[in-house]
Amino acid sequence: MINGSLARRYSQALFEIASETSLDPVDNDLRELTKLVEENEEVKGALLHPHISSSDKKSIMDKLLGEDFGQTTRRFLHLLIDRKRESLLPFIQREFTRLADEARNVVEAKVASAIALSAPQLDNLKQAIGRMTGKDVRIVSEVRAELIGGVLVQVGDRVMDGTVAHALNRMREDLLKTSEKPQEVGVK
Repeated sequence: MINGSLARRYSQALFEIASETSLDPVDNDLRELTKLVEENEEVKGALLHPHISSSDKKSIMDKLLGEDFGQTTRRFLHLLIDRKRESLLPFIQREFTRLADEARNVVEAKVASAIALSAPQLDNLKQAIGRMTGKDVRIVSEVRAELIGGVLVQVGDRVMDGTVAHALNRMREDLLKTSEKPQEVGVK
């Protein structure tokens, strides 16, 4: 709970600063940074290690991020390191992206399917979700073989399940319900 409220405060402050110039570079930098930390155990270990000094952490991260990384996001990362809040980075990134998407009138749609969808299929889905929400759509797709077929779409807290697995589960539940009801036998 405390991490969530702290992450919201930090992301709100960064959002206000980034809004003065451009949200996209900061959003992209935060995504790249979070991905680097979450996918590389050595980087994560160095960033979160309690016995590595703040100056050493900043130096390590600056070398890893290189010249192309924006100054706003770099200074923000340094602030997190100085305040020992680097563990909040994934939470801050998600909240910042949510705020930036809201400001840009963008909605993220998570799409899961049994096989990878083609570019035209993703484009059609993007257009349909755009018509439904009235917003620009960013699709994040994943392949989940257990879905058997069809598509599972999540936009915010709304889920549209058009998968074969879901249809089979519903059918199974319906069959169980009908088999549990006592059958009335009519005698005439």
